[in-house]
Amino acid sequence: MIQIGTYIELLESSSFSRLLNYINQQEQNKYSIDTQERCSSRHESFSETINEEEQLLMSENLEIKQQGSVKWFVYIEYLRAGIGLILGLIVLILLFGIREAIFVFSNWWLAEWSEDESYRYNQFRNCTEIRNKKMNIIRSMNDIEWTYYENRRFYIYCGITLVLLILTLFRSITMKLICLNASRVLHNKMFIRLIHCPISFFDFNPIGRILNRFTKDISIVDEELSHTLYDFLRCFFQVLGVIVLVSWLNPWSFIPATIATIGMLYIRHRFARCSRDLKRLEGITRSPFYSYLTSTIHGLKVIRSYHAERICLLEFFSHLDDNTRTNYLFLTTNRWAAIRFDWITLFFVGIVTLLAIIVRVIGRQFSAADIALTLAYSLNLMGLLQWTIRKSVETETKMTSVERILEYCSLDQESSVERLSKYRPPINWPSQGRIIFDNVSMSHSKELHSPLALHHISLIIESGEKIGIVGRTGAGKSSFIQTLFRMGTLVDGHIIIDNIDIGTIGLDDVRRRISIIPQDPILFTGTMRSNLDPFGLYSDVEIWNALEQVQLKKLVTDMMFNGLHSLVSESGSNLSVGQKQLVCLARAILKKSKILVIDEATANVDNVTDELIQRAIRDKFKECTVLTVAHRLRTVIDSDRIMVLSNGRLVEFDSPQVLLSNDYSHFSLLVEQTGIGEAEYLRTLANSSESYTRRKQDIYNLDDEPALETTEMDPLVPSLKSL
Repeated sequence: MIQIGTYIELLESSSFSRLLNYINQQEQNKYSIDTQERCSSRHESFSETINEEEQLLMSENLEIKQQGSVKWFVYIEYLRAGIGLILGLIVLILLFGIREAIFVFSNWWLAEWSEDESYRYNQFRNCTEIRNKKMNIIRSMNDIEWTYYENRRFYIYCGITLVLLILTLFRSITMKLICLNASRVLHNKMFIRLIHCPISFFDFNPIGRILNRFTKDISIVDEELSHTLYDFLRCFFQVLGVIVLVSWLNPWSFIPATIATIGMLYIRHRFARCSRDLKRLEGITRSPFYSYLTSTIHGLKVIRSYHAERICLLEFFSHLDDNTRTNYLFLTTNRWAAIRFDWITLFFVGIVTLLAIIVRVIGRQFSAADIALTLAYSLNLMGLLQWTIRKSVETETKMTSVERILEYCSLDQESSVERLSKYRPPINWPSQGRIIFDNVSMSHSKELHSPLALHHISLIIESGEKIGIVGRTGAGKSSFIQTLFRMGTLVDGHIIIDNIDIGTIGLDDVRRRISIIPQDPILFTGTMRSNLDPFGLYSDVEIWNALEQVQLKKLVTDMMFNGLHSLVSESGSNLSVGQKQLVCLARAILKKSKILVIDEATANVDNVTDELIQRAIRDKFKECTVLTVAHRLRTVIDSDRIMVLSNGRLVEFDSPQVLLSNDYSHFSLLVEQTGIGEAEYLRTLANSSESYTRRKQDIYNLDDEPALETTEMDPLVPSLKSL
């Protein structure tokens, strides 16, 4: 032995300090190497030596990316969510079609008015022959007739403009309402489907992937898709209007227009496929970014305690770089397509200008107004067509968000959500709390060959029994509780509570009638009253009584100034873990259920709170069936019977005294592994519990005998109150 002393005294020693520095340096090097390997492995291909089980697990955990163009089903469902399919098509075609027809007519009316003005005041000497009857009529009008004619043109044009303004405003408002309603309906549908998903869905899908759908994808549908879709429809109907007008005035303009359209459609084909897939990749690479950020916030204390900030930053930047790369490529492809669209537009403008000059100088078959209107619309056609094609690609790209939302709108649902219950149980069910497991096998997945979490469990739990459930990690304790709440897939067997098979009644009826105190207490943002009584079924007197029974009344009255209406922060962050467990216990006391499940509720609390919870359970749930899952054997050693699980199988189920009488039983091995002193103490508790049970049974037997006529009390017979 070189040195001995306290930690502070040893820090002053050079040898001990060098040893700590060496250990710290070795750990940092190890963490750096592991982080670099993890970051580099994310950009490398997987090894060919991965076995089939690992590949299956990875395939189930990976996010699905759709292939090819966005299906018509996505557009149909989006329109159906907004206003309905048939009504939506009629409204959109009428609004955009009529508005564009009036706009083209207003421009034609203005061109005719301008031509009439030229007929009235201009002198035609060299350009055209005066053979136009309309020109002769206009030139023959006197001033009064011409003034009346001008005013009529003006008033009609003002009326057309007013109607155009009203239709444009009505079209914008209608389109916005349709898109917002579609977003609201899809969001609510996705949320409802999500909260009724099987628990296995949340095991394979990280929280960031779910948040991605409800944040970025919903934001795109709310804010961006409505503008993009509106611009696309507006430009599309403008292109149709220009094509109709130009084909009526000067069909020769369609020769270069056809060539330019073919070129633009070819570029769109190349551009849309890449842009669409990049947008899907951008959505997929965003999910790990959200997941890692959420996990980092939840584990911030652990990260700081291990000085792992740099490691987490490297991993975070790795996810961020993946998302930034796809965004950069997405913007680059947009610029690539825009440049090529501009080249085609320049070619078209040059050809149309040349044709207009030839028609005017050589043909002499159109008026100046017709040529100007044709040239203006022809030049505008390519700009509109280019913008329409770009908006069509952008619309398809943003529709990938609707595609991802619709994936969650078709999630698998729990069985009772998909079908009606055969019948509802009585109002007072369960009235006794007798539970029967008849050859029950359970799996966490609906797949055909998925592994079983519970294997052929058969047992009977009598009403009022206190059952302790023990076993090693992964033995199936939580799976047993989940089966009782129908959270897993029941492969075989039946679960009967008070002569009713829980598989034949509604899921809400099963979960509402059984109380649970979970290992991680769940509190919601709101008031203390809403957390204790979320459905408003109990009075304030009953709630205060429940708080007093778990010794929380003083906390609510003294520390929380608004009493039952005091605010509870997100996840109950303004309360300690023990206080949150007591709130859950008060919630169970309010429900007054005949069956109480305690899923390792005291695993994260101190011994004082543990004793308080156990005492409250003994006092308030005397006549209830209590199932307690615990790692601390002290918690369940005084139970009526102990259930020992191993690898999803029921290996032992008897009273703790009987199990401890066999030195080779699984429960005896678990007790011995706690240490010599703790094992001896547990055996003492088990024996005292057996003695207490026998004494209480003797008293019950005496109560059943006929009462003696004498009023004297035998001092050797203990009273029930003394127990």
